[in-house]
Amino acid sequence: MFRKHSYLLLLLIVLGIITYMLDYNNVIKFDLSIYPLIISFFSLFILVLNNSLKNQVYFSKIIFFLNSIYILKFIIFNSSNELYGYLYLAIITLIMALIYKSLKRDKDLIDSVDRLR
Repeated sequence: MFRKHSYLLLLLIVLGIITYMLDYNNVIKFDLSIYPLIISFFSLFILVLNNSLKNQVYFSKIIFFLNSIYILKFIIFNSSNELYGYLYLAIITLIMALIYKSLKRDKDLIDSVDRLR
């Protein structure tokens, strides 16, 4: 059975692939190049590591950091006024915060149960 963060990771994978395809086919201009595919790859990697909660937390921190760096790059160096790119990055940041919070809560719960044994 999937946990909360598993569903959010699946949403992140699908959202990244759809965003990349829309941007690649020039349906909606996001100006994000391959960034959505990178996020989708890392999300899939986190989803595959379902037995190692410590590694899941570590890679979710990496994605969160990568997202923060890309937001700064997008704001500072992009002169385009593409609202959709900013909106995508805001949604990804929100989903990643929820994923990290859920993973951290699971890890804390497991650590507290191990401490009681």
